[in-house]
Amino acid sequence: MSSQDPAAEPAHRTDGSHQTGGESGSCWLREPDSDDVNDIAAWLAEQHINQWFDFGQGRQTLSVPAVRFMIQGGRHRIRMFGPAGHEAASGLVAASDLAHAFGTGSFWVLRDSRRPACRDMTFTASTRLLREAFEADRLHCITAWAVECNVRSRHLLERIGFRLVGLQRDCHVMHGSRYGRVHYDLLPADLAADTGSPQRGA
Repeated sequence: MSSQDPAAEPAHRTDGSHQTGGESGSCWLREPDSDDVNDIAAWLAEQHINQWFDFGQGRQTLSVPAVRFMIQGGRHRIRMFGPAGHEAASGLVAASDLAHAFGTGSFWVLRDSRRPACRDMTFTASTRLLREAFEADRLHCITAWAVECNVRSRHLLERIGFRLVGLQRDCHVMHGSRYGRVHYDLLPADLAADTGSPQRGA
């Protein structure tokens, strides 16, 4: 799945809905609810958003039942996020395809720029979700990819601490043109703090 934050911009163990905020520029994270299911499906029905994704077998949209199954299943840790003071979510962050036997998962993010935002909101939500995945799900390696022309998402991944693995060429189609996918991986020691600095002090 892609990391995606453009112009509109995969055993899930729940630890309870939690929310942080109250300060200017802060954001909250929480588990998705029934209202969010419709939002997620609606976001992914929009071509300018779903063009960046691949949910397997070339599928780029998810129906409401598919989103509900994803949220209720045990293979995805999904969190909605938004700026403090606003109840509606501005996007989601997810660790999907969790494989506990190997301690692996894949990261993706979706943000709707038409909704309220605060400084570093997507970055902060991403690092908090990834820290949850490493600590609560005991993952050891999380992968991600972005379409090579999606400079914004690539910058986000690199800022989070993801390391470049390689380029898969001519494997993604948008507007009739073929693009590559840039692949990354992340280990716990690579994950940046909420401030943008790696935990190990680099």
